Amino acid sequence: MYNRPNWRDIDKNKNISRYEAVSEHETLMIEQNEAYSDYQVQKAMNMIRKMYSESEINDQWANGVATQIHHIFPKAEFPMIAHYLENLIKLTPTQHYTKAHPNNRTQQIDRDYQLICLLAKTDSVENSLRKGGFVYRKESLIFVINTGLEETLDYNIDFRTIKRELSRIYNVA
Repeated sequence: MYNRPNWRDIDKNKNISRYEAVSEHETLMIEQNEAYSDYQVQKAMNMIRKMYSESEINDQWANGVATQIHHIFPKAEFPMIAHYLENLIKLTPTQHYTKAHPNNRTQQIDRDYQLICLLAKTDSVENSLRKGGFVYRKESLIFVINTGLEETLDYNIDFRTIKRELSRIYNVA
C-alpha cells in the first residue's frame, strides 16, 4: 500500500520539487491560454474580413479597399473583449491609420472616431439581426460597450437607445 507512486508525482520530473513542477505547469497553462486567446482574436478578425467587402463606415476616408480590421476598444487594454465580433470593425487603411489611430500611432485611439466606429458597428449589428443573421448578438454589443466605457447600459434597450446613450457618453467626456 505504501510502495505505490504518489498520484501527485505522476508525470513529474524526479529531479525537481513538487512546488517547482506546479510552477512550471502554471506557466505552461498561461502560455497556452494566451495562444488560445490569440487564436480566438484571429478567428474573429477573419470572420469580419469575410463578412464585409467594404468599410463599415461610409465617410470621406472610405476610398479604397477595406483591408484593415480595427479593435474599437484596444486589444492591449481590453483583452477580455478582443475576440468579440462586436468590438471589431472593417476599415480602409486611411480610416485605420489616419482617423482611428491618429498619425499612424497604433497605441492611440481617436475618441471621436471611436464613437463613429461604435455607431457604425451598432448599425451593422442591427442590420444583421434584422436580416436574420446569427453572427452578432445585441447583448454582446452592449457587453462590449459596458466593458470598454465602464458603463452599465441595460441589456433590454433597443438600438436607437444604444446610439443615443453612446452620443451622451461621448459628449459628456
